[in-house]
Amino acid sequence: MSTHGLIIPHHAPASPRYDDDTRALLHKAGLPDFPYHNIAARERLTADLARWPLLAETVLSRSGRAT
Repeated sequence: MSTHGLIIPHHAPASPRYDDDTRALLHKAGLPDFPYHNIAARERLTADLARWPLLAETVLSRSGRAT
C-alpha cells in the first residue's frame, strides 16, 4: 500500500486578493489609504479570543503585552 495518497501537500499561503468590495470602492473613489476597519472581522476575532483562551494568550505573548 502506498502512502502517497495519505500525504497532504503543503501549499504556500495565498497572497491577499484585491476582491474586498469596500477596498475596491475606496480605491475607485481615490481614497486607497482611507482608514477602513472591518467591524465584523473584529467582532469575530473578539469572540474567537473569548472562546479559545490559549489563542488569546498566544496573541498577547506575540504582541508583547503579556504579563
